[in-house]
Amino acid sequence: MKFAIITDVHGNFDALETVLDDIDNRDDIDKIYNLGDNIGIGHETNKVLDHIFDRDDMEMIAGNHDEAIMSVVNGTPYPDDLKDKFYEHHRWIAGHLDEDYYEELNQLPRYIEKTICGKKVLFIHYEIENDKLSSSIDEQPFSPIVKDDENEMTQLFADKDADLIIFGHNHRLHMFDDKNKMYFNPGAVGLNNGSHAVYGIVTVTDTDISLERVKLAYDNEEFLEGFEAKQVPAKELIFEKFM
Repeated sequence: MKFAIITDVHGNFDALETVLDDIDNRDDIDKIYNLGDNIGIGHETNKVLDHIFDRDDMEMIAGNHDEAIMSVVNGTPYPDDLKDKFYEHHRWIAGHLDEDYYEELNQLPRYIEKTICGKKVLFIHYEIENDKLSSSIDEQPFSPIVKDDENEMTQLFADKDADLIIFGHNHRLHMFDDKNKMYFNPGAVGLNNGSHAVYGIVTVTDTDISLERVKLAYDNEEFLEGFEAKQVPAKELIFEKFM
């Protein structure tokens, strides 16, 4: 089985479209797994959701920004770790979010487990300790980001039973094999790669797992200009940390 991994689109429609066009043109991808944070930070919220919810070949989980934005929509407690940085920004995103997507976003799971060709595969936005898997987003269930090296990955996901753990959240490439588990984060589709969009391809057979990262150039000028044109809150922070 060969499948694609996309994660952390973050409201960047042009990057998403570039990646999906490349996947569709390959003709050898059986499925797409979307690891969350589709909205927030970027400003093309509904265009992104239009595209991902319109596909029947994609399975999806929630990321921390997705859940934080929906806490604003739902009127439930908002996470303290994001309050100083993103609360006003998330309110702005929530105010522009099409109500038709409320139910679908609220129903997204936090992880997907599959057995593929005899291999246990876990899809998760980032580590959540097993006893926190049902904790609400205001309880800050996602673990703090660790250094992207093999030892840190082994310790971070020590409580997870899988041959391959695929995740996002950190926006950087992770590709490690500690001989017991493999770890793969292809990096963010929509942020931290300049005028490039990235995604992953995983091939699983009875005897092997292979990982590939695809990096594609695209025109990000309209996306960047949109922050000023739309007066997106937290623009300075976003440009400093994510562009």
